Amino acid sequence: MSLHLVKTENNTSNDLEQIPESMNACLFYGPYDVRLEKVKTPEITENELLVKIKAALTCGTDLKTFQRGHPLLIKQIPSTFGHQFSGIVVKAGKNVKDFYLGQKIIALNSAPCFKCRFCIKEQFSLCKNMKFLNGAYAEYIAVPESIVQHNTYEMPPDISFEEAASLEGLSVVVHGAERSEISSDKTVCVIGTGSIGLMFVALAKLNSAKVISIGRNDYKLNVAKELGADYTFNTSQLADLNQLDKQIKDVTNGIGPDIVIEAVGLPATWELATKLVCRGGIVNFFGGCKKGSKVEFDTYRLHYDELKLIGVFHHTPKHVRIALNLLSNVSFRQKIFEKIITHTVPLRELENAFLMHQSGNAIQVAVRP
Repeated sequence: MSLHLVKTENNTSNDLEQIPESMNACLFYGPYDVRLEKVKTPEITENELLVKIKAALTCGTDLKTFQRGHPLLIKQIPSTFGHQFSGIVVKAGKNVKDFYLGQKIIALNSAPCFKCRFCIKEQFSLCKNMKFLNGAYAEYIAVPESIVQHNTYEMPPDISFEEAASLEGLSVVVHGAERSEISSDKTVCVIGTGSIGLMFVALAKLNSAKVISIGRNDYKLNVAKELGADYTFNTSQLADLNQLDKQIKDVTNGIGPDIVIEAVGLPATWELATKLVCRGGIVNFFGGCKKGSKVEFDTYRLHYDELKLIGVFHHTPKHVRIALNLLSNVSFRQKIFEKIITHTVPLRELENAFLMHQSGNAIQVAVRP
């Protein structure tokens, strides 16, 4: 067992902290097969950080990983996973200058290369050489050099580790909201009431838009109302989707919403989004469907109604910085994350956290190693 000198969290004195040779981590073995095991504590290079994880959040992406794996994040089996986290620096490579031992930080789950053709065009979320970081459901995580340099941030003051871990999720929503061209004169319809969908509701209201929230769970739809949704619709209580279309037309002067954001990731809701949007409107396919999925659209609508269909993926350093500023606002984060982070569990109960997600009894769960 090795010893490293680290500062205490309040940075007023020094303590010795033991970094064990092995740590507890949840490993993904396959759909619905997550196991808590002892694994080797990560080693770091001279340009990396070792972070003791204080809170990791579950999210829709990790739920999909739990249910079916993930083409980008799970390259081999078994694999650590989880990507929204905050923690304390317990070891720094000798070349790391901007971070210190004992510092409370948030590391994002990726960093672009800044060199490929997409990065040169500032389309950073399409970077051909994107470096991803996975493995937050564990006691420690090694933050690679590119993320240390470009996408690691000191936690804002007076913020909990759970709230800080939400930075990644908020960043992707900031990206999606910007690309959706939300403004005060528009009606925004958000399909989905997971943490991402609810954050879209909150950001749309922050931009003074009229907001419609569509979901299948009254508990989550009530949270959408608390976050500012002007209208909510529970599709599980409707006879068919034609009835939903009529109800949404009724609250939009017979026109339909200017912007529809799909935050579920199912072919059926992708198709629904194109049916609900008004002429000349924008559809943001934000929820990623399973690879190989097929959808059907009415080409008449797409062409003659001049619909704008966009896919938005991930975040960029720019949107992370905007999200960090939002997260630094006490009233904003308290309004949102006290409602969205609904449960806290120890690492050994990660599987139960996902089952709560799946049943609709949780929105986002904080995992404490």
